[in-house]
Amino acid sequence: MKSGILSFNRGLFLQHTRSILWIGLFFLLSQVVLLPLGLFVVLRDEWGVKSLIEANNENVLLTVSFSLQYVTYMVFPVLAGIVLTSYMTKKSSSDFMHSLPFKRDTLLTHVYTAGAVSLGVPILLNAIILFLMRPFVKPITYTAGDIAEWAGVSLFIVLFMFIVTVLIGLFIGPAILQGVMAYGVFILPAALIFLTLNNARYFINGLAADSYTSKIIEDGIFLVRAASYETRPFSGTEWAVYLILAILMMAISYYVYKVRPAEAVDETIVFPFFRWAFIFILTFAAMLVGGTYFAMLLENSSGWMIAGYVIGAVAGYTLLQMIVQKSLRLVWPWKGFLFYALLICILLVPTAIFAKSYEKALPDANEIEKVYIGGETEPFSGTFYDEEQTKLKKVDAGFMTGSDSIEEVRRVHWNLMGIQNKASVLDSYPVTITYSMKDGSRMQRQYWVATVELADVTKELRQNVEFIKASNSLFALKDTAALNYLTIYNNVTGAQMANIAEEKAIKAIRAAIERDTLSSEADTFNNAVDSTV
Repeated sequence: MKSGILSFNRGLFLQHTRSILWIGLFFLLSQVVLLPLGLFVVLRDEWGVKSLIEANNENVLLTVSFSLQYVTYMVFPVLAGIVLTSYMTKKSSSDFMHSLPFKRDTLLTHVYTAGAVSLGVPILLNAIILFLMRPFVKPITYTAGDIAEWAGVSLFIVLFMFIVTVLIGLFIGPAILQGVMAYGVFILPAALIFLTLNNARYFINGLAADSYTSKIIEDGIFLVRAASYETRPFSGTEWAVYLILAILMMAISYYVYKVRPAEAVDETIVFPFFRWAFIFILTFAAMLVGGTYFAMLLENSSGWMIAGYVIGAVAGYTLLQMIVQKSLRLVWPWKGFLFYALLICILLVPTAIFAKSYEKALPDANEIEKVYIGGETEPFSGTFYDEEQTKLKKVDAGFMTGSDSIEEVRRVHWNLMGIQNKASVLDSYPVTITYSMKDGSRMQRQYWVATVELADVTKELRQNVEFIKASNSLFALKDTAALNYLTIYNNVTGAQMANIAEEKAIKAIRAAIERDTLSSEADTFNNAVDSTV
């Protein structure tokens, strides 16, 4: 006997396919216009062809209009998912579909199959077109492997978005809310962590929020991470994680559809538990936004921040109840809000305990392999910021390994622990301390300190020769780094003072600057203004 998942009905499949035929056709049209025709457009511009070839990209198909293709990957799968699950939100359609002689897993299998075919065929047809037109786009060249990579990545992103939209549709009724949450489910977890860290920095002294949030934005949001595939392809671990997530979401969707009440067609959120989870999670997000707004507006006034939390939570809770109850004249469930407030208060207890231990943590000198202290979250991240420049930088640039340097940084860290963070960035300076431990772990702290206090705390450190080298980008260059020219400009006016290309002159100037730099204390943390090379 066939299982409901494996059974197939041609009529049901064709019905679903016809309902999203327009989506498949428009998706195919967009893919043909953006890539095959896009290549011919590039060929018309000699300069464009030259720059494309000189860029030496591993896969030219991921370079030509990938950002525009990515927009279509975000839009069409979500539309397809909404249309194919829309029968669950209308009583007549729901009654008709569920009266058919098919199990629910069979119905859902046909939804997935119709969506996969309608979204996958345009990509495969585009791949065939790209393969056939290879002889006609020279000097632009790409291999069958390049086509396979482009098609595989495109197909995965599209199907991943489609699976997410279908799963969301099993929990949520209104199509607009389903579409919003199809994107929100990717953004919300990272956004909550981002907002939590940005609020916690006002209460936890030394929290390295900037470092954590930058990593979350780059790698923690699938929509952002997939958009950067052109320059940063998925690692093997990322492929494994995303594939496992896709399989898990499909498995969960079959279970959820089985237990989904057929009569819940008019509900905004189908399951009561997830209804309250939806309200509480987004109320928490609104509360954090309120607190952040007042913190930025009134420079870390604790009273106003608490007021912001209360206002944000009440406003968010009320708006979400309007959405769930589908009415502006709502019955305000005060017990639910009281439970939410009690839950937040309970969670504050372990948070406060963690905050105290986090603030007081200071590693022993014999556990530290190397240490970095500076104004950026990572050494010279604002100086060597692209791939070509990074090649010129030493591997451990910015880090210090000397025992005296490590001990001096620990003393600075100890003093900073006793200084309250400044809320305003106008009269303060960021200080990031990163310990690379002998066991391979890392410990990072970040402080915002008034410039006068910071200059006093770091006075001894700024006279350390190893710190002078570690904080100056000139010493971060590899010894073999090829310097073609030096440009000297004034930091205050921005005016160019000199441009030197002669090799001997460059070496002489570099040596002179190094001697001059080592003969005085470091400019970092001293708020010094100087000419820059």
